[in-house]
Amino acid sequence: MIGYSPFEAASEGFRVIRREPKAVLYWIAVWAVALVAVATSKALLGGPVARGESRDAAGVIKSYGPLATIFVPTLLALWVMNTATVYRAVLRPGEHGWHLFKLSADEARIAVVSAIGTAMLVIFGGAPAYLLLVLFHPVFLIAPGLTWFIAVAGAATTVLVEIWIAVRLSLAPVQTFAERSFPLTAYWELTHGKFWRLLGAYALVGLEVAVFFTAFVLVGAGAEPLFAGILAWQGARAARLVLILGLLVPIAAVSSGVAFVIPSVLVCGCQAYAYRAITAAAQAAEP
Repeated sequence: MIGYSPFEAASEGFRVIRREPKAVLYWIAVWAVALVAVATSKALLGGPVARGESRDAAGVIKSYGPLATIFVPTLLALWVMNTATVYRAVLRPGEHGWHLFKLSADEARIAVVSAIGTAMLVIFGGAPAYLLLVLFHPVFLIAPGLTWFIAVAGAATTVLVEIWIAVRLSLAPVQTFAERSFPLTAYWELTHGKFWRLLGAYALVGLEVAVFFTAFVLVGAGAEPLFAGILAWQGARAARLVLILGLLVPIAAVSSGVAFVIPSVLVCGCQAYAYRAITAAAQAAEP
């Protein structure tokens, strides 16, 4: 028996925040400083994104020009460090120093696993849909009226298969972190028989993240008139700069840090708790 409920796993992120409030504030501060540095460099060297310019991820990265070769790796490194930090807070609570924020072999291994997983998702993500298209091509020719139904069924099947694979391999980063190696043959076996429990935990975490961002947006919408009033104020230039640099910029930076850190803590805390519970149950079952 695994010995944990999806609710317990989904609640671990909140327990991390309660146990390590100073660490979480430190993580938010690091993200805030990094994002302010990125935004300031863009404003000083690259200028604002042009109107009509692509706003998707690729377009935003491209808008930074040569600076992207510095900013993108830096932010990815911070993301990996934040992931490892949450794993460390759950699995190695005795470790301290720099509020668990490090750049070591643990982070490097997580980066490798995450990069490979992302590449495989991009390369093979459409494989189930392509396979179904090949298999049902004769049916399309014989009964073209069924094309829409088969296409919808195929799309749904593809999504379900990809969700199944993603959940089964979702603990690979935390397993890599915990075992300080790449146990390739153990990734799939670790989650054998645990799909539904993990899926339930992730669904609850997804709901938590959705509630968090809803509250985040509502608070931002409530404060927007104040920010707009400050930006539109035509008072003394010095006073206006003090308000913008001393109030708006710090609020925007901290808010961005919170938006990055809190969802990461919720998701990674859930993964670490699930891994710990699964491995503890396996060890307890050994003769």
